[in-house]
Amino acid sequence: MNSKQIVAAISVVALLVILVYPALAAGAVGVQIRSSKMEKADYVFVTIGGVWVHRSGQSESEGWQLISNQSQTLDLVTLENTTTLFGKGQISLGDYDTVRMEISNITWVFNKTTTNLEVESSQIQSNLDFTVQAGRETIITLVLTGQHQEIRGTNFFVPTLTATLG
Repeated sequence: MNSKQIVAAISVVALLVILVYPALAAGAVGVQIRSSKMEKADYVFVTIGGVWVHRSGQSESEGWQLISNQSQTLDLVTLENTTTLFGKGQISLGDYDTVRMEISNITWVFNKTTTNLEVESSQIQSNLDFTVQAGRETIITLVLTGQHQEIRGTNFFVPTLTATLG
């Protein structure tokens, strides 16, 4: 092989690595959402924004990767007995330890009374240790539930988020 052939071969290998590596360095993650029993509620409408996961070993302020940034309004009462696919995304391969979601626009309906609820923080999270691998989709199931509380004259939604695999 002469030097031109060697350079051409190295160039082809480098180009293949550049084209193929991103697909191999990311894994698919799907997010499903469901709810558990909502007390004293006929409907609980919640707008869910982005869903992120946190890379293990990184500081709380760093290491967050976005799975899905779509916004959907869901009725948590309807989701008591079923699971719905919220979104899918590609994130870097590796170990993760936390799932975070953004919630807003909470409307609680009970006995034909509709109440718009505040939320103390629009971002809620749950610990979940998992590994994203190439060629294998990771499914995260988020169970979002909560309760209506009146605190000093203000109506709040107090959420609970539990994350599991599968």
